[in-house]
Amino acid sequence: MTTQIDVDFLPAEGAVVRLIGLVERRGYELDAMNYVPAPGTHRLSMVVRPRPGPRRIETLKAQIARLYGVTSVSEMSAVPRLEAAS
Repeated sequence: MTTQIDVDFLPAEGAVVRLIGLVERRGYELDAMNYVPAPGTHRLSMVVRPRPGPRRIETLKAQIARLYGVTSVSEMSAVPRLEAAS
């Protein structure tokens, strides 16, 4: 099951790399990403999918919220996964 996480953060060097790295290190695959720069705060929307094993999206959100410069973390409901037509 995939989930969309929206992260608002202050612009700083390496901020996007820190966010993506955390997601990968915590056992999630990044299926899609959308980056929207805005005055004052930026938004990164990520569609993530857990790798096999016990993983809780609430734990990942809490870890993201503790990153330097993150101002808010929100979760969209489950995103349907599209499969390629054969």
